[in-house]
Amino acid sequence: MKKTIGVVETAFGKVSGVPAERPEYEGITVFKGIPYAAPPVGPLRWKPPVDPEPWEGVKACDTYAPMAYQIMGSGIGFEPWGTDFYYMGHPKASEDCLYLNIVTGASEPGEKRPVYMWFHGGGLSTGYSYEIEFDGSELAKRGIVVVTVGQRLNVFGYLSCRQLSEEQGGVSGNYGLMDEVKALDWVYDNIAAFGGDPENITIGGQSGGTSKTGALACSPYQKGRVKRVINESSLNWNTVYDTVQDAEEAAVRYFKAIGIDPDLPLEELRKLDPAVFHRPIPPADRADRLAPRMPGSMVYDGDYVPNREQIVSYRQYASAVDVLSGVNNGEGRMTAGMYLGGGEEMSAETYYAMAKELLGEELYEKYDFENLCPATDETANRVSRYLAARGLTGGFTSGFKSRYFGAYRKAEGQTGRTYAYLFSRIPPTRPEDEQPGTRRQKEYLLSWHSAELWYAFASLRPDVPPARPWEPWDFELARMMCDYWANFMKSGDPNGEALPFWPQADESMAWIDFGDEIVVHEGKDRLDEMAEAYAKKSGLLP
Repeated sequence: MKKTIGVVETAFGKVSGVPAERPEYEGITVFKGIPYAAPPVGPLRWKPPVDPEPWEGVKACDTYAPMAYQIMGSGIGFEPWGTDFYYMGHPKASEDCLYLNIVTGASEPGEKRPVYMWFHGGGLSTGYSYEIEFDGSELAKRGIVVVTVGQRLNVFGYLSCRQLSEEQGGVSGNYGLMDEVKALDWVYDNIAAFGGDPENITIGGQSGGTSKTGALACSPYQKGRVKRVINESSLNWNTVYDTVQDAEEAAVRYFKAIGIDPDLPLEELRKLDPAVFHRPIPPADRADRLAPRMPGSMVYDGDYVPNREQIVSYRQYASAVDVLSGVNNGEGRMTAGMYLGGGEEMSAETYYAMAKELLGEELYEKYDFENLCPATDETANRVSRYLAARGLTGGFTSGFKSRYFGAYRKAEGQTGRTYAYLFSRIPPTRPEDEQPGTRRQKEYLLSWHSAELWYAFASLRPDVPPARPWEPWDFELARMMCDYWANFMKSGDPNGEALPFWPQADESMAWIDFGDEIVVHEGKDRLDEMAEAYAKKSGLLP
């Protein structure tokens, strides 16, 4: 029997974990629900996180903590995510959510294994840190210490309002980002006891998790501790943040819409039941772009978010950070909006009209779009989604941005390496999912938003999830992607033995396609030139 790490001494007390459940992970220990900060409740609601209370004896970390308070059945209730990720139901939700989980194969402290801090998706509003699709066992088997982090979400993590700003020196918000920093501090100070190397930390996230990793990498509070970033489905390199004043005005609209007096004293706001803040917004109040929304965005505060334009913060605080980033071929469309759940079938006529509206007449004609990107009624949906992944989209899902980012950094003299990917493997479905009108149809979803998580973590199993009849190639692709990811965490270079060579996305604009086979692409083609011209015209690229 392989030796496990046993009881671990942290700065606040001793903890014990539990063995990984599956026999193939013998020697791996899972620590569930380690507190990295005090519960942010009562007078600590909407305040920077503080240290947890020390404890005596050994805390048994054998049970996951509650997920952050959120609206059930929102983002985590839709298909295909509901059946793929949440088929076993949802955990309890609570404001008491500042816990992290550690998966390690170390047998003793001080082994200096690379550390991967994972921040879940769900925008900045939903999700939790121990979802089944990012099971860290395979990465731990490859020598990585995996840390998954819970933090405050939605109104509890990102509220800016006049009362809070008056209390907190003229600014408010970003409490969820403060939680990230607190977790990073905890990991840096304690991870060596779990066999991790505090000087080799990679932070990673997917979808909303990339907002978290992007902001953390670009914050002065990371203090050079972040060596690498993995961003799946959004790069968050050239984000422009709302101001605190913008967010305060939005909070007034939100409070009014859910029946809270926007002038209620802060002491009273902190006493309100958390469910009050999650009351549904009446349909009549959802009329325009200024319609009230639950707070769920970071703001430019000049402190944790040091610049309104993140491209400036990247240059200041993350120019030496290595980045692995990409998107999925199915999560975007050729529109200015965001269509993460897929898109309806379209005719060729609709496809060409959509492209002309997006590009404008001048670019449409200049690049001879109809000959460069032909489509029929049968292929229009697939082609449009592929073009969105290649850069023709107003949404955030564009693989071209990751490739351009690498070339941009190289031209600026930034030293961090950049690797770009497109995930195009369409997960297999069961016959019942292919019935007309089913939201799980292959042709409806293609390589859907979040699908790559089963592969990047190699967390798919013959029985996980029950809805997927995985094929041999899925397991092989997952093995190779997980190898690439682990190699990157170890050295900043994803390449390794028995893997197709993955070149950097520097001036070569190289990228790798994880599909029904692995294909490497280098150089800029005519489609790239058109995508770049569109992105610059639209302000999506500098």
